[in-house]
Amino acid sequence: PAFVPRAQVATMAEAEAVPVPPAAPPADEPETCIPPPPRPGCDCAVCVPLGYEGPTNPSGPLSNFKPYKLVKVDADGARRPLTNAEMKDFEKSHGAQAEWNKPLTSCARQWQRACEKLLHRLMQDKKKSWCFKEPVDPVGLGIPDYPVIIKHPMDLGTIETMLKKGEISAPDEFIALVRTVFRNAYVYNGTDDPSGVRDTAQKASLFFEKEIAKM
Repeated sequence: PAFVPRAQVATMAEAEAVPVPPAAPPADEPETCIPPPPRPGCDCAVCVPLGYEGPTNPSGPLSNFKPYKLVKVDADGARRPLTNAEMKDFEKSHGAQAEWNKPLTSCARQWQRACEKLLHRLMQDKKKSWCFKEPVDPVGLGIPDYPVIIKHPMDLGTIETMLKKGEISAPDEFIALVRTVFRNAYVYNGTDDPSGVRDTAQKASLFFEKEIAKM
């Protein structure tokens, strides 16, 4: 599907966005290390966080980018789907909105550019990303229990590669992957973690959630 920021949908000529429920407003101080939506059939500590009561809705949208469909409003006010000819005319005159013609591999859709920009900012901040740019190496770090506890390893460098290759198909998928990075660190590293990874995850997550709320 195509995705654009909700505010831009209303500006499309000869098209209306089908109303969607607004996303819940962000809290003054967002929760950190929010769990990603649970994966079907997985009961690991990241997918099914025991005792977590933070602001997350696994069944609802994660981002402010919403899918939309185009309709034609006739003179009598009736709405109907666009004909093939009308769709072609729209694609020709509104190429920026007709993002379905841009392959995911081009990384040129509005949501892709927004996600790429946010990820770049996060990775450029060494204080927030020093431990998340590459996959965790359990052998090199001497943590053999890491694969036992963390069933869905993820890192920002891998997400960047996936985004550029068009392997991430929607904004919510991007958000879920980034949340997985921080939640993994939060789950594996306890409150007495001397490495600073858990504290870094919380700071990076707080920055990420605030920026996502602005998109």
